[in-house]
Amino acid sequence: DRRPMEGVSLSVDLRVQHVVRDELAKALDRYKAIAGVGIVLDVRTGEGIGMSSLPDFDPNDRAQALEKNRLNRATGGVFEMGSVFKAFTVAMALDSGKVTMDDSFDATRPLRVGRRTINDFHGKRRILSVAETFIYSSNIGTAKMMLAAGVDTQKAFMERIGLTTRTETDLPEVATPLLPPKWNELAAMTISFGHGISVTPMQTAVATAALVNGGRLIPPTFTPRSEAEANELAQQVIDPRTSEIMRYLFRLNVLSGSGRRAEVPGYVVGGKTGTAEKIENGRYVSDKRRNSFLSAFPMDDPRYVGLVVLDEPKPE
Repeated sequence: DRRPMEGVSLSVDLRVQHVVRDELAKALDRYKAIAGVGIVLDVRTGEGIGMSSLPDFDPNDRAQALEKNRLNRATGGVFEMGSVFKAFTVAMALDSGKVTMDDSFDATRPLRVGRRTINDFHGKRRILSVAETFIYSSNIGTAKMMLAAGVDTQKAFMERIGLTTRTETDLPEVATPLLPPKWNELAAMTISFGHGISVTPMQTAVATAALVNGGRLIPPTFTPRSEAEANELAQQVIDPRTSEIMRYLFRLNVLSGSGRRAEVPGYVVGGKTGTAEKIENGRYVSDKRRNSFLSAFPMDDPRYVGLVVLDEPKPE
């Protein structure tokens, strides 16, 4: 119902948008990656402040837009997000009340489930606390944490934070997540560390905003929205106390875990690194990966979530 030539206001901040695209382009070049996504979201309003998906195209040359590797991966592509999903598993387990910060999980030996073996990439081979499981990114510990909470609890939690259904946004190009054909115990264990479920990067960012903003899920938008308007749309999906613990864990991970390189002076940054092996012909291949960093800041009172995903980065 808009008149065709009327202006449209966007929530996107041109400065942030420029930096996101610029940094993403530099990272693609530096690590010779085939594609990348960058998203910055306001965790109090759900506004998209910056979003970039590379390779992109010149809007003046629309023929390029039809090339399949130029899709908008931020909302129009679904991916297994890998270890960044461990943040959702920890939040789910704590929020269920079946796991507390005083619990620990034995990650001494690989976990065998049917014919599958769940192993740790940089294993500590010992008993890990909840915090250690998160900052050392233990697949074994995370899977055991999921089992302590239960498959049904996990499924309900993923639904609650919007990771199992298509996200509604103002954009036309929004992909629907790919869920496991059977959400059984094995599927649940691999989902706990981000394999076996594919979601859009935007969904991941929106769910993360709820982890850090006091537990409120706010639908994303690219048009300006006030905090009052956001509050009317927000759903309380996680206990505020769980959100407080998640802020602590995200921060701890940058201070002493896998996210140490994200420590930027003056910005109390928190975050979680993630690596997902890619699938070719139905099998995971270890030499092709998707690397991501999921972050929020300032961790003492979060304003923004930032998610960066690089597809097939090569070592420098």
